[in-house]
Amino acid sequence: MLTPSNDASVNHFSGCPGGEGNAVISGEGAPRAHYQPVVDVFQSFSRKQLGQRQKRLNHEVDELSLQFSDASKLKKSTNPWRLDLFPVVLPKDEWKRISAGIVQRALAFNAYVADMYGDQQVLRQRVIPHELALRDPALLRQLNGIEVPHGEYSQFGAFDLVDVGGGNWKVSENHMGTPFGISHVLQNRRVLSAVFPELYEEIDVAPVASFSTHLLEMLRAQSPRKNPHVLLLTNENTGQAYFEESFIARHMGISIAQPKDLLVRESRVFLRTIRGLEPVDVIYRRIESSALDPIAMPNRWARGVPGLINVVRKGNVAIVNAPGVGVADNRALLRYSDRLIKHYLKEKPILETVETYHLDDVDQRTHVWEHSEEMVIKPVQDHDILWQQLGGKRPSGTSASMRQFARKYPEYFVAQKFQKSSEVPYLKNGHFVNRGMQLRAYYILGAEPIVLPGGMARQTSATHRTRRLSIVSSGLKDVLVKDDLVEKLAPKRRATASGSRFSIGSRVAESLYWVGRYIERAENTARQFNILEKLRWDQLAHTEQRSYWPLLQAVAAATGQQAVAKLKKPPSDTLELSSTLLLDSSKGASVTACLGSARNGLENVRESISPEVLEVIEEMMVYLRQEAKKPVTRARLRQISERIVSEVARFNGTAERTLSHDDAWHFLRIGRFYERAVGTMSVLEVALPRIMKTYREHDSESAELTALLRLLGSLDAYRREFRSRAYLDRVSRLIVLGDTNPSSVMFCLHNLHYAIGTLSINGDRELGHQLQKSLDQLMEELKGFTLIKVERTHADFLDIEESGLEPLEVDAQKIAVEMAELTKEIEGFHKQIEDVFFNHQNVFAQDPMLFDLE
Repeated sequence: MLTPSNDASVNHFSGCPGGEGNAVISGEGAPRAHYQPVVDVFQSFSRKQLGQRQKRLNHEVDELSLQFSDASKLKKSTNPWRLDLFPVVLPKDEWKRISAGIVQRALAFNAYVADMYGDQQVLRQRVIPHELALRDPALLRQLNGIEVPHGEYSQFGAFDLVDVGGGNWKVSENHMGTPFGISHVLQNRRVLSAVFPELYEEIDVAPVASFSTHLLEMLRAQSPRKNPHVLLLTNENTGQAYFEESFIARHMGISIAQPKDLLVRESRVFLRTIRGLEPVDVIYRRIESSALDPIAMPNRWARGVPGLINVVRKGNVAIVNAPGVGVADNRALLRYSDRLIKHYLKEKPILETVETYHLDDVDQRTHVWEHSEEMVIKPVQDHDILWQQLGGKRPSGTSASMRQFARKYPEYFVAQKFQKSSEVPYLKNGHFVNRGMQLRAYYILGAEPIVLPGGMARQTSATHRTRRLSIVSSGLKDVLVKDDLVEKLAPKRRATASGSRFSIGSRVAESLYWVGRYIERAENTARQFNILEKLRWDQLAHTEQRSYWPLLQAVAAATGQQAVAKLKKPPSDTLELSSTLLLDSSKGASVTACLGSARNGLENVRESISPEVLEVIEEMMVYLRQEAKKPVTRARLRQISERIVSEVARFNGTAERTLSHDDAWHFLRIGRFYERAVGTMSVLEVALPRIMKTYREHDSESAELTALLRLLGSLDAYRREFRSRAYLDRVSRLIVLGDTNPSSVMFCLHNLHYAIGTLSINGDRELGHQLQKSLDQLMEELKGFTLIKVERTHADFLDIEESGLEPLEVDAQKIAVEMAELTKEIEGFHKQIEDVFFNHQNVFAQDPMLFDLE
């Protein structure tokens, strides 16, 4: 731990001029009272120590793979998550005003949404302009008349606030449809408190971690069932919001579904799971209302769930936030916020609203263009449906492109006077400088609303005006509220009982199955390459190369290198093949490509795995990207392969230790053991017939068979089992039928049999029974393999030539045919797994109605 600095002469905040515009330092240069404990902590550390803490903070963020943008396809995020060391502290008077104002505003705008989908008294009484509300792209008339419990359209939402000076917080935007950023709040607190615990020792900070629990309780309370099935509905594409969604889902213990994972049948919504169709009671939606149902709301840009809105109308599923609530986020409404609060609540607004102009009004538009340098141009909605109406193309995000659209379609744009927010210190290159800051505050409605103590603080920069459509900022900050300022309230909701676990979705199971396969494939390739490289191919004599050539061909065939596998003569050098097997991401079976595919698969199911598992594979990918830039040498390739074998072992051990041994874990194992069985058979199919062509049983040693045992990780097992040199029938028996040999085909099939049987314990036992029967049949066929049925004693573990037995005589061509048939049988088992667990062809074949919906 770093030792605090005793150098009292260092003032870290000398570069942060105080005054009315500084939230931390007063005009006299002294810290404001509520910031004094924080400033004292920072002053007790040297600049070097603070710089080290910030580096640790950045390292923690990177190791946790925190991001805003899509991290798939091995691309480094261009929008990095950066958390600053210095937090925001909200004093008592400001926090009480903020929390009260948030609840007031949420209630008023909820009333507005209910009114717009009801009697529309707000228009009849001319509280706001008719055209403003009726032209709103988020207004979906198909939703009129659908009852929403208690009129709470936005059960969970947020507001963007800006302190324009002296603690005068104003609202700049509503986020009552699909609020974004709650994961950032929870992760920022977790990381900063770990790296800089001294801050939290000086201030009794109100916790934020329980907010996800309150959110889950709110979701469960939407259903009258004792144990409602709750899931999170997201888009099919993993984008900026996916990290957020997976984080929330994991914290609440619910599954994530995409529209294609759901179907409607008999006025109910069902999730496709590994056990068939399971009814869904509550949907926490993270997609736009217009993308929910292509029947009720045709949308060529989104697939949706056909018939979903009809299920909502019948009251058979609850959706949070309610469809259609996006009208509350219309930025043109901000100008009328005070009117709406007075109209619906008969109260004076607690929080002011940032000055907003609707460009549809000629006078307002003229004023905006005359003062354009002071204005920030924004669309009335960020919904895709707005951009569809404007030609389907979004502006680039620059100020010029936004203004161009606003001049062409003024009715769909607003302008806000740029607010110079109060500033807080930001650590830059070891020195603190002032930067503006905005706050996003979150709430949960109910009988007793909850406001998250603090929120997400984003620091603004010179590019703030041109990048407003993104969460991109110049840095995030943790927001501290003293614990004694937060009322100890929990929502008064009906207690919901825990019940049996729900099945995982078929898409999640399939992703984990393939992750298991890709991880195993990468480990196989790296290990086999390493074994072959230890032979020092480039230094072998030509006769020795011919001896080992069948093994190299087998590995090439198993990894998709058909050009090498079909060569009639061994190449003089295998360096190019080795480099391709390890580092060429364009080759599907290379180590880099396999691990990249596994990483992408895990990214798509973050909610079902532990952060530790993702961290291990992230480190592997970083390592491989670095190594791919260096010159290729045999020594370095061997180091890479050894490192990958070690890291895969760490991955499997981490998964074993940190994942619940539930269905998700079993599908990882199913993928691993199936891939191992297929990989072993692929090598044997090529290697055994070719080895047999030169095999002589009474030779002093069979180098090819010994190398084959090494290649398949079975040499030690062979020595313990037979205590003799390598013989063809014994090697075949061990690798094909060895019950205790982890590399044998039989061992893998036994583990598949067990895992599939375990999956059916809590569900329909018939589900796995047909697969287990197929495995039983496969295992019987393996026992009938010609080389296994050879009647020769193994009781005395003697060398064959000493036993007096007749030499083994088997037709190599016959073995090749048998091996090809067995390999095809095992490869065909994948299709059965797909049909039962992923595609549900066994269900759809019996139900034409479901098949049509597919």
